[in-house]
Amino acid sequence: MKKLILVAFMALPMLVQAQPFKYQKDSSGFKQYKGNATLTGTYSRTLDPEYLEYMGDGICFEPDQKSSALVPRPKGDERTAWFCFSNFEQAKKTFKLPDTIKKDFCKYEGKATITIKDYNLFVEETEGSDLTQLVSAKNITPAKAVKCEAQY
Repeated sequence: MKKLILVAFMALPMLVQAQPFKYQKDSSGFKQYKGNATLTGTYSRTLDPEYLEYMGDGICFEPDQKSSALVPRPKGDERTAWFCFSNFEQAKKTFKLPDTIKKDFCKYEGKATITIKDYNLFVEETEGSDLTQLVSAKNITPAKAVKCEAQY
């Protein structure tokens, strides 16, 4: 019996961690969720002029495989977990991201552990991204400029 209780207590954090966000409503092409999560992964800001013209300026984050499980995804949604921050200025300051980049370089990226609040899952059949609010970040590696990928 003690082993069963021990196993149950050990599994409890996984169960709690598995669903940090609670669905609220659909609104303007988004499924809105409330909650908080702490994720590890890669932050980035793309400054390639073609990308900016098409998608706009944003600071985004791709969680690592383990953290991806904490990002809301409806059954059958196979998209890679990836989102941008709705509080752009705070994210820019937190990650110390510049507004310009050298020729032949397209984006800045680095690693971090972040805490996010609330999640807006983009569900439109057009270009766009999920949005969330950056609460805090730690273990931030300095952003490095990444060369542009060759166009074919």
